[in-house]
Amino acid sequence: MTEKKDECGVKYTLDVLEDRWQPRIIFWLGFRPFTIEELHQLLPELTDVALKEEITSLQNLRIVNPVVDEENKYSLTDDGNDLRNMVLTMSIWGRQQMDDSANRVSTQIVEPEKDASMSELIKYNEKLNEYM
Repeated sequence: MTEKKDECGVKYTLDVLEDRWQPRIIFWLGFRPFTIEELHQLLPELTDVALKEEITSLQNLRIVNPVVDEENKYSLTDDGNDLRNMVLTMSIWGRQQMDDSANRVSTQIVEPEKDASMSELIKYNEKLNEYM
């Protein structure tokens, strides 16, 4: 992803994930491609300028595809999808460690359909924030 060959892989991964917004952006872009406007609806606390900066940073890390599609939607690279799967696994594991009754979390974090409306995704996002 970058030229930091002397850095520990775990440290590099944690550097990416310690950002408040990047794991959330990675999660949503792995669900399906989104425009900046759609991402902003899912992450309303993030300003448009900050969101564009985060997307650029993720593009530089080769996590988000450098070119938007013909509909101006962003998506994850294959490496970004791999990172997203790890983030979801870590989220489930962490929630289960925090609460022994959370053994059912993995069944609660079922992704909505790919053609879900933005309003359905926003409702899903509110639930998801409990676990991430």
